[in-house]
Amino acid sequence: MNVEISIETTDSQGRTFLTWAPIKASARVTEADGASGAIAVTLANGGVDGGGRVVFDTVRSDDDKPTLDLELPANGNPVDFWVAGEFGHPSLAYGDAAVEATADGNVVGRRELMVRIRKNAMTLTDAERDRFLHAMGTLNEAGQGPFKSFRAMHVDESNDESHNFAGFGPWHRAYLLDLERELQKIDAEVALPYWRFDEPAPSLFAAEFLGSPSDDSSAGDDIDFPAGHPLEFWQTNEGDPIRRRPLFFYDINAAPPTELDFGPPDGIQPFVITEADTIALGDVFSDFRQPMEFTPHGAAHSCFSGWVGGIDTAAKDPLFFLLHANVDRLWARWQWLKQRTKPSQAATYSIDGSRRDPPKDIGHKLNDTMWPWNGIKGNGTRSNPRPQFDPPRPTFPDSPIVRRPGSKPRVRDMIDYQGVHGDEPLGFDYDDVPFELH
Repeated sequence: MNVEISIETTDSQGRTFLTWAPIKASARVTEADGASGAIAVTLANGGVDGGGRVVFDTVRSDDDKPTLDLELPANGNPVDFWVAGEFGHPSLAYGDAAVEATADGNVVGRRELMVRIRKNAMTLTDAERDRFLHAMGTLNEAGQGPFKSFRAMHVDESNDESHNFAGFGPWHRAYLLDLERELQKIDAEVALPYWRFDEPAPSLFAAEFLGSPSDDSSAGDDIDFPAGHPLEFWQTNEGDPIRRRPLFFYDINAAPPTELDFGPPDGIQPFVITEADTIALGDVFSDFRQPMEFTPHGAAHSCFSGWVGGIDTAAKDPLFFLLHANVDRLWARWQWLKQRTKPSQAATYSIDGSRRDPPKDIGHKLNDTMWPWNGIKGNGTRSNPRPQFDPPRPTFPDSPIVRRPGSKPRVRDMIDYQGVHGDEPLGFDYDDVPFELH
């Protein structure tokens, strides 16, 4: 007897990837060995100890179960079910998770897969770290690869698209997903890690990962990686290496300070505030977004001299993407804890955005398409205030496993990233943000 297991998020090479969000799947008998009628089959985890785990249900739910009993017709008609990664049990590598079908105690079907999740950079195995670094180095290709288009997107001239207004979160969520999909073209096992900047992260700044400059400040702020490091020949399209130094108030073996004394007249002010304080900034989006963008986000950038501290240069440093993955994670946790995932609700997103000089709020309203993926070049007029240079990225990249968000994503497409309200998930999740219907 043989049972074939099909899962929607399977690419053309037969590789299946899951997150915490349930995905529709099916099982069918392909060899009945003479049986007729219904065949009792049990679905369960079939992965390795310590690897990714999966859960099941007959409907799309957040109350999934470790096993599922199905009655499969012997004639081969498929039976649908739902499958997801079990929260708290992501994969370490492809194939360490699997759906296994048994009948009468015998394994009759199996599909290996990966529960691919964005993780805290401090928790990565050496292999996970090195796969990410290799993919970043390959994307950069010493300044000649596709990475230069990502650097060109995040500049002063495009600041109104990405900062200071309501679309800050959605734009950067799309930016990170675009980069992650490019990395996954190089290595499908890679998920973008995040730098949790309210906790110590010494191994992130070790030579094996993102590095630090010489202890002698007179030697400059350039990062010199060890020979053979995937970022050894990192260059931006201007030919600059990574330039970064933690400022005097930041001990690289500790977390950035939660407040600083700026002296008169400002005195002690919040700096890189804790996750709990970030979540408590507001219960509705319009109260939460603006202070969060200032601190912890802006303060985390300001912990360093060098490229990552300025809008026009920040994307030259790979640390930028881990920093913003954490900003996006904080928004995702806020969305989950406050149940703010339905795009049409004003508490989830301030639909009209923070008004600029109308109609220059283009790009921040819920149904606006986002630059540069919409291909629009601005002309300096009130009706077309987009950046006045050719968009450096083409339309949004397809994914081999999901259809969203389409070639020209709108602001609203980035909000319900898990598909809580019925849309297809965007294909990423964070290690500490579960899927929950509400």
